[in-house]
Amino acid sequence: MRGKWQVDFIDPKILQGLANGDDALARAAFDAAPDGVVVVDRDGGILCFNQRFVDLWKFPPDMLARREADEMRRHTAAQLVDSQGYMRTIEPVRRIDQARLFEALTLHDGRQFERHVAPLGAIAGLPRAAGGVIVWWRDVTLRHRAEQRQRELSALLELALMAADLAYWDVDIQAGEVRSHNDRWHAMLGYGPHDLANNFDAWDDLVHPEDAPARMAAWQAHLEGHTPRYEAEFRMLHKAGHWVWLQARGQAVARAADGRVTRLVGTRQDITPSMQVRQGLHTLAHTDELTGVENRRRFVQRAEDELERSRRYGLPVALLMIDLDHFKAINDSVGHAGGDEVLRSFANTAGTVVRQSDIFGRIGGEEFAALLPHTTLEGACVIAERLLEQVRQSPAVWASVPVPYTVSVGVSLAATGTHTMQELMVAADRALYLAKSQGRNRLVAG
Repeated sequence: MRGKWQVDFIDPKILQGLANGDDALARAAFDAAPDGVVVVDRDGGILCFNQRFVDLWKFPPDMLARREADEMRRHTAAQLVDSQGYMRTIEPVRRIDQARLFEALTLHDGRQFERHVAPLGAIAGLPRAAGGVIVWWRDVTLRHRAEQRQRELSALLELALMAADLAYWDVDIQAGEVRSHNDRWHAMLGYGPHDLANNFDAWDDLVHPEDAPARMAAWQAHLEGHTPRYEAEFRMLHKAGHWVWLQARGQAVARAADGRVTRLVGTRQDITPSMQVRQGLHTLAHTDELTGVENRRRFVQRAEDELERSRRYGLPVALLMIDLDHFKAINDSVGHAGGDEVLRSFANTAGTVVRQSDIFGRIGGEEFAALLPHTTLEGACVIAERLLEQVRQSPAVWASVPVPYTVSVGVSLAATGTHTMQELMVAADRALYLAKSQGRNRLVAG
């Protein structure tokens, strides 16, 4: 017989043999069945049962000898937590016309049983037993405990994800959609559960354009088996309009026969605060605290990289070394706080003259430098003259009083592709010294 619950463990021939009472092989197979089986006639009488049925319910020998159906049912009911509920189902069980599963029952000793029932009339070869039922009991204690443990672990995982402020995701690669996720998945970006479709395109559209290529590269590398896990940091657009930094981690948990990844699970975490701290530390490490321009270490580092690139491609690169004239006199006149304001004013003025591709930084004290990629000596002198003029027209202001100042500039060129950064700085320093010795407020090209 085939139904929603299949009587796969018992063959009709076995039941035929049991009905005839002349098939020892059928009896042996019946007793060896993994479930407890009892066959009941249309009047509720017990026709036969197997050894597993006896073992599950622990029937005493004298009760088995009497074979009183009602007594055996009372013995069964007494072991159940809901004994009255069980007794109320006895009559409905006798009248079923198709296979079904009655609810799982809990015993006082903690075991969990399932009761499956099928009408005997539906089994070929048993005409005289038609109208009766076959009942088999399945001990699902271990399965129930495993399911309960799985529910507990799932709850613990959800609590852990909540405590760690993690969004969980489970994606179907072939369908291109998110199969499941927790509430944090949407809330992390300010969206409700129905604001966005759970497909890749809807979420990918929110990734910052500058971060999208690296994120996709990391995703594909894992899908193709080049990396043990997927890891990426990127920005996504919050519903309120600002960018949120996310850290995503994931791992393939299912693959097709050809090795293609079909399912990934992972987490996302809002790392915006830590990224802000990281960026702040980066700024502190590479920025002059007073003026906000690059400090000496960062300037030299970037300048050396640019000089190496210029050497590789045979391109000219120029360097301006800039010194504020008579800075000690400025400090004496307006104090060190006023002198600091003059330095900040110059940095702002220089920022309006140097190009976006140029590298500008404070070398130390009142000395600054600007590296000009792809620039000839003549071009560098034009920029230096523009800087001199801009400084003359833009005095600093301290205590609401203008503080005029000037600068001197030394210019050097690395045109042959053989200069090191040190050589370039020495040549520009030499030119700067000449500019100062010739009266300051001027440039000298070396």
